[in-house]
Order: sequence, then structure tokens, then C-alpha cells
Amino acid sequence: MFTDLEKTQILKLENQLTHHVDLRLMNTEHKHAHRFEEFCVELAKLLPMLKIRRGQETRNSPPQILLKSNLRYQAVPAGAELPPFLDALKAHYSNSFPISEEIKRRLDKNCLPAALTLYIAPHCTFCPTVVRQLFSLPMANEQLQLTIIDVTLFPETAQADDIRAVPTLLLDRQFRWTGSAPLAEIVDMVVTRDPLSLGAASLERMLKNGDAGNLAAMMVKKATIFPAFYELVTHEKWPVRLGAMVAVEEVVAKSPDLAIEMLMPLWDRFHDVTDQIKGDILHVIGEIGSTIAVGWLEAVLSGAYDTEIKEAAKEALEKLKF
Repeated sequence: MFTDLEKTQILKLENQLTHHVDLRLMNTEHKHAHRFEEFCVELAKLLPMLKIRRGQETRNSPPQILLKSNLRYQAVPAGAELPPFLDALKAHYSNSFPISEEIKRRLDKNCLPAALTLYIAPHCTFCPTVVRQLFSLPMANEQLQLTIIDVTLFPETAQADDIRAVPTLLLDRQFRWTGSAPLAEIVDMVVTRDPLSLGAASLERMLKNGDAGNLAAMMVKKATIFPAFYELVTHEKWPVRLGAMVAVEEVVAKSPDLAIEMLMPLWDRFHDVTDQIKGDILHVIGEIGSTIAVGWLEAVLSGAYDTEIKEAAKEALEKLKF
């Protein structure tokens, strides 16, 4: 798989490794998953100190390589992308990364999660420079997640994010830089964001870190439900929905009137989700405890829904009545 030049670059790193370093490969049923598997297997052959840990993503998730939990490659870093990948692997191994003290001080002020998404392509000559510039950010601050995506492997993801050129960097899929990505400007944007601008990926990261209570407190403090939060309550992955429901319970306890504001947006989504998510929405409606939802729940009970959905509606209705 690797060219002679790539093997030389990898073996140069091999001489610097004195203890094991982990790399996590997330397997899926995606059509390009075999390319990620082949890359990791061949890399491990040349780097005996590298240990490949395999995990399983959901069926529709993209395969990815994790240097850390917050530094993810949805790309096979071969060719020009191999050197910055090896640099990142070395930085992870040594816990030493190239970042200025000024940038580090700015990052230390960040208290919000941030999802950075960098789109690259194998033919792009400038993309490796941007990767090398950015990979230190998630290593310096656990709140930041950087996901590197190859547009040629995942064109549907690029299309959904309206990517028309590479490299393009997105922050919470709301702010973007195409071509040059000034590091100081990016960090300033990360640090100075309003919590209302947080995207679903950043909120999801809070839940995965066990910060459901903190997320609820942030929304109560702002007296508003963050727009991206509804994506978590109706997320396809059960652990994400569970974390969101914990946050809902916290909001209900601290600000019942604010919790009521969730009812209509959730009911609007009810008809377009799977039965399992429908049941969880009904559970949330019951936890919110407002009689506003009585008519909706009665409509479910008398409608053409599966038994489990009707049972969830019945339980929610009982909570509202008593």
C-alpha cells in the first residue's frame, strides 16, 4: 500500500518510538471501510509499537481513525497527508505539540465545547499545511474536537455542508474558513462564541463527557433552549438521546416554564422519526409535565401507532393527569 517514500517517512517515526502508542479504528459497513482497515494494518506492520484498537460505529456512520477521542480522521492519510498525520501521531505519543504560548493562553480561556471540521482532498497541495497547523488544537484543549474529512471518500457529507473548495474549516458548522485558516482568528472565535451558537456536535460532546447537568444549567442561565439541543433529543444513537433526556430533567427541575418551550419543537419532530425515538419523545413530554400536551397524547392513543408507542403515550398521559 505504501510507496518507498512513505515507508521511509514511517520508519523514521518508528525509530523514535520507545513504548506503545494506541490508534483507534472505528469500523462500519461503509463502502470505504476496507481502505481504513488496510491503512491501519499496513501502518502497524511498519510501526511495531503501534497498537490498533478496534471499535464499532453504527451502520450509517463513517469509518474513522482516532488519534485521540477528539482528533478524528475520516480520511486515509496517505501521500501528502501522511507526514502531518505522522507528526500528529508523534505529538500524541510524546504529549508535546507545536503551539505557541499565546495560543495556549487563549485556549485556556475556553470553557465551551467546539467542533472543528476540516475538509480536505488528496489532490490538494495546501491541505497538509492546514492539517499540520490545526492538529495541535484538540491536543491542547480537550473541549475542542477536530474531525478531518476527505471529500472524495464522503462527498455526501461535503455536499450537506455545502463544501465547494478545499481546504475548508467549519466551526460548529456555523463559521467557516476556506483556503487560509488563521490560527489566532480561529481560536478567538472559539473562545468568544455565544453558547447559543453551539452546534449539535459540540453539545453531543458535552453529553459524552457527562456534562448533561452543565448543559442544562447553561440553557437555564440563558433562559432559552439551544436550537441544536433538539437534534440530541431526537438523535439516532440511544446514548446521545439518554444524555439529552437527563438534561431535560435538569431543566424541568430548575426552570419548568423553560422546559415547556421544548414541547412544540419536539412534537413537530415526532412524526418524522423512528418508533424508538417517538417513544423517547413521549417520555420527555411526560417529564415536562404540561397539560398542553394532553390532546397530542390522546391523539397518539387513538391513532394508528404500534403498541409500544401507545404505551409510552399512556404513561406520559398518566404523569400529566396526576
